[in-house]
Amino acid sequence: MASIRDVAKEAGVAICTVSRLINGTANVEPETQKKIEDAMKKLDYVPNELARGMFKGRSNSIAMLVPNIQHPWFSSLASEIEKILYEKKYKFMLFSTSDDKQREKECFKLLKSNIVDGIICGTSACTAKEYQKIDKPMVMLDYKVGSKFPVVVSDHKMGGQLAAQEFINSGCKYVIHISGIKVDKNIMSFECHEELDRVLAENGIKSRRVPIQWNDFDFHGYFEMAKCILEEYPDVDGIFAADMPAIAFLKAALAIGKKIPDDLAIVAYDGTYITNASTTRLTSIHQPYKEIAQEAVRQLMEMIDGPEEEDDAEGQVESATADQIDSAKERNTHIDGNLILLPVSVEKGDTTL
Repeated sequence: MASIRDVAKEAGVAICTVSRLINGTANVEPETQKKIEDAMKKLDYVPNELARGMFKGRSNSIAMLVPNIQHPWFSSLASEIEKILYEKKYKFMLFSTSDDKQREKECFKLLKSNIVDGIICGTSACTAKEYQKIDKPMVMLDYKVGSKFPVVVSDHKMGGQLAAQEFINSGCKYVIHISGIKVDKNIMSFECHEELDRVLAENGIKSRRVPIQWNDFDFHGYFEMAKCILEEYPDVDGIFAADMPAIAFLKAALAIGKKIPDDLAIVAYDGTYITNASTTRLTSIHQPYKEIAQEAVRQLMEMIDGPEEEDDAEGQVESATADQIDSAKERNTHIDGNLILLPVSVEKGDTTL
């Protein structure tokens, strides 16, 4: 493999001249530049981008932390973020923490170096105080950490309301919803369950929340759980759960002869690709993962590079803030302080009336 020394020797110039050209730290005469570029091409020399970035104080890399890469929601979101960053010529690093606090801390310890320019954090194993100690540009997903970092999140209250309406329209009398175990009030996704309970109660519909440690299960585990719940609560006629356990409930219900949605209405939450994986298509509350990805990257780039257009004049700063709010409205996005809220929607399937 050719080195910068080999390029300098082939071009007949000093190593520091090649370095200046690669790093863009000084002008190089056109004739000299051509010699160096010809030498690089001849020797098939590829500059060390990481070293080059560290020299400039930048790595052109972004890290994303997720609790489980196999989870359909996080895999869909990570894939979309990678596409956006690729278009912006950023490299993408993905860390899966298994929702383990120690693993998450080890990731942040590594990322404190110049290995990345910013972080998109989709985990919540640490506390808000611990996240606030991170000295890197960072965008949080679904987790409030005070005013230091922007938070990009689906409108989960809206999601709970839309799900409740599906059960009301389906004539349900008893709805069970499967949630994670709420260990931190800053985790915002629980708002959909709280809102679902509220709206159902207002309409005289009984509901019960069954908390589970969601990352303890693969599909077989969800299926066994679904069979147990349907056996324990034979009068349940509505199920609300994330995509994968919702599919497990569909399979378990059909296996015992229940008619969908006449005997059991099912609403999935997330609305990823797997809701279409069965011949019976799930009704789902769709979290707009593409828009969330775009907004998370947009917010992070502003933290790294600053707003696209800046002006030191006070009037221009206020105008730019107004422009950002107008732009957010165009994207159907609500901004409240550092909270960026995106609307969810119903994707009608075969599992509700």
